[in-house]
Amino acid sequence: METYRSISDIKAPAPASAVALGFFDGLHLGHTALISETVGFAKANGLAACVFTFREHPANIMNGRLIVPRLLTEEQKLKRLFALGVDRVYDFDFADGFHTMTPEFFARTLLKDAFMAEAVFCGFNFRFGAEALGDTSALKGFGDSFGFDTHVLDPVYIAGRLVSSTLIRRCINSGDIEPAGRLLGRDYSLGGGIEEGRGLGQSFGFPTANFYPAQDLTLPAHGVYVTEALIDDVLYPAVSNIGVAPTIVSSGALRVETHLFDTNMALYGKKIEVYFKKMLRKERRFDSEDALKRQIASDTETARLYFASKNI
Repeated sequence: METYRSISDIKAPAPASAVALGFFDGLHLGHTALISETVGFAKANGLAACVFTFREHPANIMNGRLIVPRLLTEEQKLKRLFALGVDRVYDFDFADGFHTMTPEFFARTLLKDAFMAEAVFCGFNFRFGAEALGDTSALKGFGDSFGFDTHVLDPVYIAGRLVSSTLIRRCINSGDIEPAGRLLGRDYSLGGGIEEGRGLGQSFGFPTANFYPAQDLTLPAHGVYVTEALIDDVLYPAVSNIGVAPTIVSSGALRVETHLFDTNMALYGKKIEVYFKKMLRKERRFDSEDALKRQIASDTETARLYFASKNI
């Protein structure tokens, strides 16, 4: 898969293409349906399967601060696009003139002239151009003028709920991790480099792998979760706490502490990806370390029973 960061990166004429348009935050089931449709059309018609997206959410750029947290890191997003069969990703910076670009310029100069689009695919609520003045009707009109077909996909519903990144973020923030996973089509995850902690889990008999998640990502409600942890391409059943450890410290940085079942391998310096499967309880302050230790033992047993019931 080829990735282009700006129009100037396209040194040679682009191949004739089918292009999926959108920010694709989280690559949820609605997004994957759209991209799969684009890839299938491209393969059937001898075109390059392309995605046009932005590296940062336009709302964050326009406001100059974090308004919309991510559901995927940039690395995760590109990896998933590759897995979906995309040939080219135009991964541009919204601040690079897109906030002043007219809808007509976007359609003619970018889609047709730069991307050589013969077909474009977008969601029902797609907007483009300065002040988001362009909509799907305008895109169809420009397609008729400039020579590309426009395919607008219908909304996707799961259990009667419209699949959207906004709804998924709301679910994750409130700890409703299972509905979020159904809308995403996979368990939500956070990852990072494992760092040395306070050693309290080890002293309790429940050693943990600890990392600090990126603060521009959507973060689950503080609490304890049944999780799976991916380390060195191996998936381990686990239980995790995300929060600030209020029983141990009066104020601390938010981090994820994960206890892997039945493993004693050295973890410091390794990378970990934690997949959230079910919330067990909210984080709270305990009256003593002994009370905390008893609760950790109870949480661990509950998580083990979860995996036993799933035959994992």
